[in-house]
Amino acid sequence: MNNYFGLLKKTLIAVALFSISAAAIFLAVDFFKSKDAFPPKTYICKIDISSLNKEDAKTKLRQTPIFKLLSFPVIFQSANETFTFSPEELGVSVLVDETIDSAFDLTHNKNYFKDLKTRLSTFKTILPAKFTLDEFLARDILSEVAQNIDSPAKDAGIVFYEETGGYNILPEHSARTLKIDETISAAKSSLAEGNFTVPLIINYSDQPRITEKVLRSAPPVFRLSAYTTFYGSHDSPNRIHNIKLIASWVDNTILLADEVFSLTEKIGSFTPERGFKEAYVILGGALVPQLGGGTCQIGTTLFNAVSLADFEIISRRNHSFYFNIYPLGRDAAVYPGQVDVKFKNNTGHPILIKTIANNKQLSFRIFGTPTGKTVDFSPPSIYILDYSGSFRPSTLREVIASDRPFRTTVVRTVKDSSGKQIKEEFIRSYYKLYGEKTNVPIRRREPR
Repeated sequence: MNNYFGLLKKTLIAVALFSISAAAIFLAVDFFKSKDAFPPKTYICKIDISSLNKEDAKTKLRQTPIFKLLSFPVIFQSANETFTFSPEELGVSVLVDETIDSAFDLTHNKNYFKDLKTRLSTFKTILPAKFTLDEFLARDILSEVAQNIDSPAKDAGIVFYEETGGYNILPEHSARTLKIDETISAAKSSLAEGNFTVPLIINYSDQPRITEKVLRSAPPVFRLSAYTTFYGSHDSPNRIHNIKLIASWVDNTILLADEVFSLTEKIGSFTPERGFKEAYVILGGALVPQLGGGTCQIGTTLFNAVSLADFEIISRRNHSFYFNIYPLGRDAAVYPGQVDVKFKNNTGHPILIKTIANNKQLSFRIFGTPTGKTVDFSPPSIYILDYSGSFRPSTLREVIASDRPFRTTVVRTVKDSSGKQIKEEFIRSYYKLYGEKTNVPIRRREPR
């Protein structure tokens, strides 16, 4: 009996020693085999790299077409825009060394038994690839994207419905510029981390002059003044065309408190490329067709509208010839680089200038915050230059009949909301001729 138990004991010891030896051999073989190879069921994206060493895995990854690794697009986005491109368009490729080295580190812990547990698992290990892109292709694509992103600063605006008094205030926008180099760097960083949504790096600068906050604090929707002039019976289509063109540019102009408006700055240069046509202007004591003819009707109508609103007039000069389509003594000549209508918004609040120009008339309406003021013009006092070289009181009839130079004085009176006079201003004009007859020389006929 003792021999039996002794034999059994020896057998068990032998089995245990064999098992330990076998386990030790297995662990030793597994250790040396696995320390330089990827575990079974290991994938980079959809690519099986099981049991491959790093170099073999790198070779396999280099030989794999990009579409097998990446089947979805790269998305560039800002707060409001999204642009989508295929990997091929951007020249996306795999960072092979970085991908395999990272994957190897993730599957090989310092603890051998943890790695062994992973290798014995029935679950797949799917690891991400690291990508990059072709900078030249990306730069070309982002240059096209920039055409949709880049924009100058845009002022806040107001859409005003005069018939109802309703209005909408439109927000301002800062100037935007796509920073292409920085966006490429962001794309490379995102792709290297397996992230295919890339932020567009946009620089915001040049804050708008007019902000929504300013307009909402004092919406310019109360009519301060209005003035209309009519075309003459001999006005040409070219002249009316120029008036309509300039009126469209002035329409919806917003002027903030203490800002100065210059009509010639608003108009710019008279060129055919900007849409101007030839019509009569007074030049050298005669009527001559010039680009922009008709601008003086804009100046005259605007001058009267801003005078009725009691804005500060900085610059105004009358014509050398008087034409009766304008109020006598209250006309305003305009020609870029020579004479201007310029005024300052002295109301302390924003104002809005609206225009209407059709085939019969031109109107300016100015809106702002109520001031309570009323403005009146006196009839013009007329003084004719007599043969002694002095000006004496006269009448319009005498001026018309005599073809002599004359001057006028108009008194502009301003009263506050209580009816108290708070200002009196003298508008003085000098004319070489009353030009409603055949007495005005025409140097060249207008083109038709």
